[in-house]
Amino acid sequence: MKYFIPEVSDQAELVLDDSLRIGRGNKRDCYVHPDDAGQCIKVARHQDRWEECQEQSIVEWFYLNHLKKRHVPLTHIADCYGWVNTRQGAGLVMERVQEDCGVSALTLREALHKDQVSRDQLIGMLAELKKWATKYAVVISDLNTDNLMVRPGDDESDASLVLVDGFGSRKPDWKFTLYQRCLSFSRIKTQRQWKRQEVTLFDTVDEICA
Repeated sequence: MKYFIPEVSDQAELVLDDSLRIGRGNKRDCYVHPDDAGQCIKVARHQDRWEECQEQSIVEWFYLNHLKKRHVPLTHIADCYGWVNTRQGAGLVMERVQEDCGVSALTLREALHKDQVSRDQLIGMLAELKKWATKYAVVISDLNTDNLMVRPGDDESDASLVLVDGFGSRKPDWKFTLYQRCLSFSRIKTQRQWKRQEVTLFDTVDEICA
């Protein structure tokens, strides 16, 4: 199976200036959509490594479509809306996880720094995330404090974790195809790797909270 980005060069180029940037990773930058503040756009950060930088966006696009075809509730994962043309090349349009006032929700790292999530509260939030991922055979490939955002609830106890990165697979390779075709394999992968990923996550959490 071949994974590729749909052709979008016939669309008008969106201008994504620094005032719209809300996130920066090793391979991608994330901007508020200039025409819809409820959405964000992920683009390749390094033009000289464009294909490598787009791999995770390709994974997210195909995997979110796979989940939606299975009618998986996107309770703990940001939705994906398609591709647009930008001055930095093709960009993936995603749901922007927000607070009630319209600002971007905090990443787990930010919420911990601001004491808005306690360690005990996080244990419960992770249990809910694991329950959802296991029930619906969702592969979580990178559970860390920057890939998780905290979606506010009606009160603090109702806050939930939302994956905005690190799901499906690390690359659009044969394993990624297998995860979509064999749900039992996907479920086993998440269950087996959860403990290791959770230990690593809490190492970071304890450093932040120290």
